[in-house]
This record gives sequence, structure tokens and C-alpha cells, in this order.
Amino acid sequence: MMVDLAFRDLPGVSVDLSDLDDGVFTPPVAFDDLHADHGEVWHVVSDEFVAGGRNGQSWVHTKWECGADLWAAGRFIVLHPEDRAPEKADLPPACKLVEAAGHVPTADIRTRIFQGGTAHPDVPPAVEAYIRRYALFSGTPSPRETRVRLTDLRLKFVFDERNEKARGFAERFRRYESDAPTHVLAIGGDGTMLQAIRDHWRLRLPFIGLNAGTLGFLMNESLPTALGGSELVLYRMPMLRVDTEAPDGKWSRALACGDAWVERESGQAAWLRVGIDGRTQVSKVVGDGLLVATPAGGSSYARAMGATPVPLTAPVLTLTGSNVFLPRFWRPVALPETAAVTLTSLNHRDEPGTNPKRPLRGFVDGRATGAVRSMSIRVSSVAAVELAFTPEFDLSSRLLRSMFPPEGM
Repeated sequence: MMVDLAFRDLPGVSVDLSDLDDGVFTPPVAFDDLHADHGEVWHVVSDEFVAGGRNGQSWVHTKWECGADLWAAGRFIVLHPEDRAPEKADLPPACKLVEAAGHVPTADIRTRIFQGGTAHPDVPPAVEAYIRRYALFSGTPSPRETRVRLTDLRLKFVFDERNEKARGFAERFRRYESDAPTHVLAIGGDGTMLQAIRDHWRLRLPFIGLNAGTLGFLMNESLPTALGGSELVLYRMPMLRVDTEAPDGKWSRALACGDAWVERESGQAAWLRVGIDGRTQVSKVVGDGLLVATPAGGSSYARAMGATPVPLTAPVLTLTGSNVFLPRFWRPVALPETAAVTLTSLNHRDEPGTNPKRPLRGFVDGRATGAVRSMSIRVSSVAAVELAFTPEFDLSSRLLRSMFPPEGM
């Protein structure tokens, strides 16, 4: 989150979070091959990494994989304090020096916050605001919800132009529209909000919903016309990373804010194995399909499958099934949000070009992913979203309304 906030306004800069999301470490020696299509690769390091280079004892030489080879053939940018340039004999052959005036180590900033100070002025304003509103590095548990006042409000609009009601709502707030937004305003139903999140989560902006649909569990029913300067409550919400294996063995990946599921594609029931955290928990489930939902998705298809919606702040994932015949004891279950769930077909055929006996298809936030052999679902390590609601938003009444909607809805 904070890395994206820090670099998002720099032209020509993109942040690759794949190592963090995959839980791996790509050694710098592999960067040239990985990023060759983007141009020359330069390794940016601080001066501590090259100290001792003349004797082959630098951090690059001794700690990096194939460090000596990379030192000889790679390109380096060495950052150093304005009053202390590294000695020339310690520098790699292909090297540029950049003076980093006023650099403050991140460890010093975290210590300062822990001792009651702030990150200002040593981080970008967006990063400082995020640290402050969630009390990061303060030594206290970080809250899942917090209140903010909308100063200097600038909006990015997301709505369906075909929705006349949504167009009317958009005109009420048009004066806040900006090419440099501080928030995303999604106008419509929950589907509009989910699409807005999928398309724009990497902006790392809070999402404000305004209901112009039917039942908007993720939306405010109304917003003050003078939205700038008003107070909102922000809820931090996880997103799901969904890895899907097709019958031919090919893998695809997607993100979901609400839910992901597999279901039967033919008239035959689906036969599925449920694995959690790498262990088989249910060896055989017979039914129409299985679904995993976040709290944000718990009021939609999961509810139709019999699951009870949970508060947006609940640290759980919901696992539920559709028309489950076996096991007979099956009930929807709340799993810790740290759980990694794998749903695997018990009827695939491994021979190339053959079709499974009981074919399955997958869906991520309602979008079809095609034929499925298995689906792995867990909370993403990098993707998350902030949802904003007015202080009048009442989780309890909203949950009841999602379970028992007014007549005619």
C-alpha cells in the first residue's frame, strides 16, 4: 500500500509487487532477464552496499547471489549522503553516483512514530496520512476502521451512463471531479462498486459508494451534497487472490473483492475436494458448487447459498456450498482470513485433450473464468481496499436488511 502511495505520482515509474504477493525473493542477478524488454537494468543501492568493493568484500559481493559476476557486468546507481561520497576504488565498473540530500532511514522514521512523533516531512503526504489514520508503527493494534474528514476532496467518478438515476447523482457532485483524485466515487449497486475496485484498486484511493441500484450492501444510501469537509468512516477490506487451473494444466490469476466459486457445468453434480492450508479437510463434496467470500461478498451469492452475512470488519472468509448433497452435515463455515482454500475436481482426466467426466466452471466476482480443474483462493498479500461510509451507516441494520430486504426488492 505505502509503496504504491509513495511512487504513484512519479512519471514512468511502476511498482512490481509480485515477489511480495508470491512470498518469494527474486535475486537481483535475475533482473536483466526479467526486465530486458523494458530497457537497461540499473540496480539502485545505498553506499553501504558497495563499501569494501575494492577487496571484493562489499554487500553485493558477499550477500547477493552471483554477486561477483553482477558487480563486474551489472549497472549500478549508488545513493550517498550529500557530505559523504563513496571512495572511487569501492565502486563497481558501471556506476553512477546520486547525492541523496536529507535522506532519513525508514527505521529512524518508524522509531520516531513509535515515540510519539510523526513521519512528516520525510515521507510523501499520502503515505503520512495513511500512517496517521491507521496508527501504524505506534505500538498499538492497527484499527480496521477509522474516521477521516474530507479536506481538499477530489473525485474520480465510476457509474453506468445508462443508469439515469446514477447520472443525476453524478451531477450533484460534479464540482469535485478531478484528474488528480483523492477518492473514487462509485454510483450504482454493489456490482458497480466491485467493478470500480477491480479496475482502480491500484490507485490506493478510498472508495465512496452511492446507491443507485437496488440493494447496495457496499454503498451509502445517501451522501451530503456538500461532501467536501464532511466526515466519513473508512473500513479496510481484503481482496482475494484467485489462482485457477484449467483442465489442460494452464494457470490464470485474478483478484476478487467479493467472492470466487466453482460450480458444475453439466447436468452431473460436481465432485470436489476441499483443502485448507495445504491439507485435505473434506475429501469429497457432492453438490452444485462451492464458494469462498470475503465480508464484502457475504451478502450476495454466499447469502443465497445459506451463509450468514458478517460485518465488514470481521477477519473471516466464508466457505459455503450450493445444494450440497454430501457430506450430509455440510453447513457454511467461517474461516480465519489467513486461510488458503483449494477446491479441486475429483473427476478430471490427466490425458491431454480429454474432457473431465464432471466438468466445472469458475467465477471470480461473477466473471466467468472458464473450465476449471482446481481453484486456489486466499487473501492477497498486496491488494486491499478502503471503503468509505457516512457516520450514519449502521452495520447491524445493513446486515439485517441484506438478509431480510424490504418487500419488492
